[in-house]
Amino acid sequence: IATVMQIAIERNNHLNYFMRRFADVVRLPLPQLQEININQLVITVSKLLEFMAKAHEVNFRFELSEKPILIMADLNQIEQVLINITKNSIEAIGNQGTVTFETTAHPTQLRVIDTGKGVQLNQAEDLFSPFFTTKKEGQGIGLTLVREILMNHHFTFSLQTVAPQQTVFSIVF
Repeated sequence: IATVMQIAIERNNHLNYFMRRFADVVRLPLPQLQEININQLVITVSKLLEFMAKAHEVNFRFELSEKPILIMADLNQIEQVLINITKNSIEAIGNQGTVTFETTAHPTQLRVIDTGKGVQLNQAEDLFSPFFTTKKEGQGIGLTLVREILMNHHFTFSLQTVAPQQTVFSIVF
């Protein structure tokens, strides 16, 4: 529990810093690049969201590259991207399912795969639009923020349902 609390405290500090910078310029701040181990960040974010996942009976599965996946990126921003994607996956599942985190070196990528209800074809284009949401309580800014961060980093990404109960958010670094 001490580890989870430490991660929560660090995440809160990162989020406060991120939001201060965001509010300062009223647009997303330019990425402050540093070397990030994506495998390590996946583990950290999964620990942060572990209680949410357990509440929904969602298991996390890890298929991480044996070698560290190192990228140049803004830690706070990429952490926010991973949090938003993972929370969306948990919410898409509802109850009882799996979120799989997969990293590969060639190509250098992260895939977050969930067993949720999937993305409707007629909604796919709108999912990254500001204020568009498919959730009752949603505000429609999570995936918009994800899109902006990934575009500012010049990373390519996609979100698609590739089979029943298999939706993949892929980021190529």
